[in-house]
Amino acid sequence: MRKDYRLYELNNDEFEALVVRISVEWFGAGVTPFATGRDGGRDGKFHGTASKFPSAAAPLVGHCVLQAKHVNEPNKSCSERDFERLLKKEHAKVKRLIKLGICDHYIVFTNRKLTAGADQKLIAALVALGLKSGHIIGNERLHLALDEYRDIRRDLPNANDSAPFRFEPDDLVEVIGALHTFVGSGGSSGFNSARDFTAIKIKAEKNKINGIGHEYYEQIIVNDSMPHFSRIEEFLKNPRNEEFAALYHDAADELKQKILVNRDKFGAFDEIFAFLNQEIQKQRAALRGRRRLVNVLLHYMYFNCDIGSKKSVSLKFGVDANA
Repeated sequence: MRKDYRLYELNNDEFEALVVRISVEWFGAGVTPFATGRDGGRDGKFHGTASKFPSAAAPLVGHCVLQAKHVNEPNKSCSERDFERLLKKEHAKVKRLIKLGICDHYIVFTNRKLTAGADQKLIAALVALGLKSGHIIGNERLHLALDEYRDIRRDLPNANDSAPFRFEPDDLVEVIGALHTFVGSGGSSGFNSARDFTAIKIKAEKNKINGIGHEYYEQIIVNDSMPHFSRIEEFLKNPRNEEFAALYHDAADELKQKILVNRDKFGAFDEIFAFLNQEIQKQRAALRGRRRLVNVLLHYMYFNCDIGSKKSVSLKFGVDANA
């Protein structure tokens, strides 16, 4: 089985650093690392004759602009509309660089899957801008490069991680900070809705599916966290908090994807809560005076079905569960 280097676990800077190292192998030592341009975009550059890209027999010659497009989700594809929109946003910049005479070839590196034929339309749109060539390097090609270059794969930031997976908690920490301020300003009433009590019964089946222990659910989620759920819901639905709601949903979607991919590394879902809490709590300074809200927000995600499975899937530890 081919090794999965889990490039979705890297942050943007780490992915850019990886792209530069691979580019040095393919183009040569003249590769310039990513830097912020006048338009706010970050490009890498190379000028000359490439060592072996796209091949040693027919290397690119001229000005090459390198672009990194990283995504934190493991199953994203280049054929999805959001990726097409990302590239279209680059067209104006590419035209400007072509006019300045410093962009003959445009190479996009992404950790998205590049399905057969998905790149043809996107590359055609790039070439139509006046480029000599356009290239999209997807997740599969990056994995082949890592298979080939031992030193680069050895230095991957997550190469020796003992944790089941990595994720960036910054968005959640920011949401927790805003939520703490909201709750402190009064917010709404807490655990006083009949809907909450009805939902407790509904969640019993979900708990079986995910393998959450009855004691953990009753004592930790219901008794400790649920009284705050109404405040969280009011906070997220308040139009003034639209930016924080977007951060919350982005973070929840990232966690859902990563839990799903790595579900068999955990036993009961209780262990996932413990792992997530531990990772987020590493930002102790930013969470000072707010740490108790970490579990509350994670439990709200579960209770609101933002994470946790609603379908039963057989796992090794013997409980029907999935993330």
